[in-house]
Amino acid sequence: MTEIDFGYYPSPLAISVGNIEIRTLPNLEATVALVNAEGVVGKWIYAPPQEVRHFGATREIRTMPYPSRVFGLPKTHVLRHFAAESTDHITFLLWAESFFEGIRLTATEAGFIDATPLVPGTLVDFGMSGPNKRKALALADAFWIANRCKPMRAKRFAAAVHSLFLSQNPLLLQFEKFIFLYTALDACFALASSINPRPKHLSHAERVAWMCDLFSMETPVWAIKNGGQAEIAILRNNALHEALFMGEPLGFALHGVGTGSNLTLEMHALICRLLVALLGAPSSGYVRAAINTRQRHLLTL
Repeated sequence: MTEIDFGYYPSPLAISVGNIEIRTLPNLEATVALVNAEGVVGKWIYAPPQEVRHFGATREIRTMPYPSRVFGLPKTHVLRHFAAESTDHITFLLWAESFFEGIRLTATEAGFIDATPLVPGTLVDFGMSGPNKRKALALADAFWIANRCKPMRAKRFAAAVHSLFLSQNPLLLQFEKFIFLYTALDACFALASSINPRPKHLSHAERVAWMCDLFSMETPVWAIKNGGQAEIAILRNNALHEALFMGEPLGFALHGVGTGSNLTLEMHALICRLLVALLGAPSSGYVRAAINTRQRHLLTL
């Protein structure tokens, strides 16, 4: 048996499927109270102030006027696998569980960057019922087993989830959110093209449309080539190669002002659907649900 303690999840969890088991560690209520005591605004907890320790005669501890960025939270649950092939196997399952729960979960001592939500479901646009939570873990385990000879596939899935989660930080400017979301889309493309044959010489402008076609999803307007380029590719090229966003230096202009469109919202929703499809559930109705809405969806597997 391989097991890891992980957190942070604020509610009891009891999931068993196949060789996998998730259980709640003791004293959850006290742990939740401790976490909520400081640094929480709304649904999010933010990195604590940076401390600098001086070990001279005074042994001074000085609080700096900026946060520490990387921080830890208490472990609240344990994940066990009774036939895990490696530590990477169980770590991948934890990334998948993070995605399906919509909250960052980690077994590391300091696995959070800048801020993280304390409410499950915050980082995705779907929710799941109890039976589907078991199916989700089974789906992730089946993905690992099917791709055990291609370990980069699991790494790319985790990378896409991590970048998707980083993009949700409430303090980010729009161009920063866009860049995180675009890198998550690129990770999805790398995973999709590793699993499925793709056309030769596929440009950045065509990647999102190709993935949408692959899973019978409607291609968003911003990913459709118009005059040789898709809008998202133009934004990406200008941001990464010319330090421009919407024709201005990064951070001085916004996309979609006065149009009613919300590009980053739609990118986020599309990435969630692609990750479900890539993990092995392309036939789920959620995969083809509309992406231009703030409505939450029920994910059934």
